[in-house]
Amino acid sequence: MFGALHYGIPVIPGDARSRGMGGVSMAINGEDFSFSNPARTVNFWRSGFNGVVSQEYRTLKTPQGEANLRSTAFTAFHGVFPSYKKFVFSWGIYQWRDLSWEYSDKVSLDFLTNPLGRQFSSSGNMYISRIGIARMVNKHLALGLGLDWLLGRTHERRILDFQSTEFRNSDEAVRNHYSFFRPTFGILAGYKNVNLGMSFSLPRTASVDRRSTFLSGYQQKETLQVKYPSAIRFGTAYRLFKSGMISADLELETWKDSKVAFGSTVQANTQRRFSIGFELLPSAGENPPHWRKIPLRVGYSATRYPYRINGYDVSEKFVTFGAGRYFGGNNGLVDLAVEIGGRKTKAPGYPEERVIRVVASLSEFEKWIPRPKRK
Repeated sequence: MFGALHYGIPVIPGDARSRGMGGVSMAINGEDFSFSNPARTVNFWRSGFNGVVSQEYRTLKTPQGEANLRSTAFTAFHGVFPSYKKFVFSWGIYQWRDLSWEYSDKVSLDFLTNPLGRQFSSSGNMYISRIGIARMVNKHLALGLGLDWLLGRTHERRILDFQSTEFRNSDEAVRNHYSFFRPTFGILAGYKNVNLGMSFSLPRTASVDRRSTFLSGYQQKETLQVKYPSAIRFGTAYRLFKSGMISADLELETWKDSKVAFGSTVQANTQRRFSIGFELLPSAGENPPHWRKIPLRVGYSATRYPYRINGYDVSEKFVTFGAGRYFGGNNGLVDLAVEIGGRKTKAPGYPEERVIRVVASLSEFEKWIPRPKRK
């Protein structure tokens, strides 16, 4: 229900460790494969790969009843490769927008005897493939650069049912193909127990290839110019004590500056996401209790979507929990996160959507590089 043409539902570009802390990733320490800040890969001292998948359960609550949906999504794959001269190279791909949605209703028109039935649906995703490079400038500062290739496909369908023999029903299938490039810059700074991070993605105008196929078999091809906005992200992390860290992120995407024709019901809005999370690391003492042998995480995130419906904001809020465990002599890592929340808008006729999402990520690291000695 909560999707919009070319915009979709935003997805947090983090692995399960980050997702367990509400999606924070801009300035946290450790081997985290999230994509938000290309400068963060300087935290890696060995090469590694990470894959992320999620299982989502949705319940749409309406005055007419409830509908239960379930979906599985590939979220990200990321490889990081530390090199000489303090450079770290990386490549990965992650889900940026969920462009799958469905909406149906009935409207009464003066020239029709029966209500007009309308069905609109879309299936597809938009991904970002990033080649990144990062380098330590000194022990307090790192810089990063990512070249992002944004790519995706959607299959839309629009059906108009006049429920009358006087009019011929309409059935239109539309395919969109997205492909364009943009740079993302990142900074990571640290001093004593405090880290600060920032990243910035430049705005780009994309050419979207669009092909429509009608019920009669007639096809129409066109190219749309869609301006995707700039994005700026800030983050901080503070080590409260030896094994505890708290972190917060803020992301802004200025979709109001985009040039997208939504239609009469949907208007562009500035996307805003705030996340805060806490991580309790495993105990370093001898014979700790079982629950202190693994990291424990909790977080919260609130997102305002990049569009409004009939003048009303669309928002989502999630409470998150997570844990992880190294295995295989610390050469493998598994992380799990559970996100509980929902989406809603005050626009008339839209349901409240409750969501439970399980996110899992698996990491594998090279085995022949010894851990460097920390000063």
